Amino acid sequence: MCLRKAAILVVVALAATITVSGESPLVDAVKAGNREAIRTLIRNHADVNAASPDGTTALAWAVEANDLDAAQLLLRAGANPKSANRYGVTPLSLAATNRNAAMADALLRAGADVNATLPGGQTVLMTAARAGDPEIVKLLLARGANPNAKENTYGETALMWAAAENHSAAAQALLDHGAEVNARTRPLQFAPDRFGLEGVLTVLPHGSWTPLMYAARQGSLETARTLAVAGADLNATDPDGTTALLLAIMNGHHDTAGMLVEKHADPNIADTAGMAALYAAVDMNTLGEVYGRPSRASNSKASALDLTKTLLVHGANPNAQLKSPTLQRAHTPGEGTLAEGSTPLMRAAKNGDAPAMRLLLEHGANPSLVQKNHTTALMLAAGYGRGLGVFAKDYATEGALLEAVKLLVAHGVDVNAVNDNGQAAIHFAAQASDDIVRFLAEHGARLDIKDKQGRTPVDMAMGVGLRGRAGGPPVIREGTAALLRQLMNGGRQ
Repeated sequence: MCLRKAAILVVVALAATITVSGESPLVDAVKAGNREAIRTLIRNHADVNAASPDGTTALAWAVEANDLDAAQLLLRAGANPKSANRYGVTPLSLAATNRNAAMADALLRAGADVNATLPGGQTVLMTAARAGDPEIVKLLLARGANPNAKENTYGETALMWAAAENHSAAAQALLDHGAEVNARTRPLQFAPDRFGLEGVLTVLPHGSWTPLMYAARQGSLETARTLAVAGADLNATDPDGTTALLLAIMNGHHDTAGMLVEKHADPNIADTAGMAALYAAVDMNTLGEVYGRPSRASNSKASALDLTKTLLVHGANPNAQLKSPTLQRAHTPGEGTLAEGSTPLMRAAKNGDAPAMRLLLEHGANPSLVQKNHTTALMLAAGYGRGLGVFAKDYATEGALLEAVKLLVAHGVDVNAVNDNGQAAIHFAAQASDDIVRFLAEHGARLDIKDKQGRTPVDMAMGVGLRGRAGGPPVIREGTAALLRQLMNGGRQ
């Protein structure tokens, strides 16, 4: 009798809370983890499908709390395993998020919909793949989950979600049950109206990504390997011409990139700017030393220089040339100097990256190639694009650039070659480094050479006809001008 009275008191107390919390007594009991109260309420015919204001039922709260006993009590009492809250989230989706295979099994046995989706088309299997528990993934697939269902926005699949999170076991389970290894997301193009950009007519295409591209971008090494073994197209490109290999490199995942090369990804496929893997690897070797590309932590054991060597050994063309400046450098001051015709060696020369330059030269890089406007690697190393005032510090040190200049001269480049503006390397050195000026003078540079505007290196040092950053005044190097005059005077003061 005492127990019966106590139970009645519990029911009364819980019923009173509904006016305070806005929840049903059963929801409150589940949230509190009070099993005895749950049993009592069920015996007293509480509505087992009563929900919170957002539509979350007592069963969903039990699943969220990983309370299998409470969930089973509710299911035996008739709780609806297919119920969804106002956001479309079902108890089964919550179990997948929690990586709780036992809970998922109980819900499925009670009739949960294995192919239920959120309003955006995301399936429970996608949720499980992202969470990464292979047992839940296998369980859902065994109960009929569609491994190739796509969500509505981008057309992503469960395999893509597993790849992005590096859940290789989940990915393998999906592949074993028929997931398409080369599935593609939807090709997309931004709609100007949606973003208030009326009048913007030309935008970059994007989308059409494969699971391997997701793995490569995130550095999901093991999953990328799993996909490669399963027959992923290693050379698939997106609408911009970007491959999984390029994605791995541009995001600093050198181990993943190296694995793809070892699996015979083509290192010479280039994007629409003409950038192939070798150029990207050389670019990444000085990440953090060039304005606009901050350093990032990498979990790769291999360095970008290691990857550069791997690419060269596997046939990367050291003389491949850009079609245009690369997109990822579009907002970096001075990067317009790496224009159409730029090579990996030019990229390394501009950064004063002598180790990369040596590797490239050892593997056949031509130091005398020129851009479309006849800019040379020597001009870039000598300081082309470096006269940027406060931004100069964001490029290689003068010592590193001098080493690059010496390396190029040792390989026989013409120190007096001129670009389409009639400027030679000495013109750019006059804006950048006294040491480079001296070295070029010692190796035959014409100190009185004039560009098409009639400017000599002395004029360049004094900023004649030049503009600084943002239209400001140019950098004036009076000491360099004096040095040039002294050198032209045979070294006499």
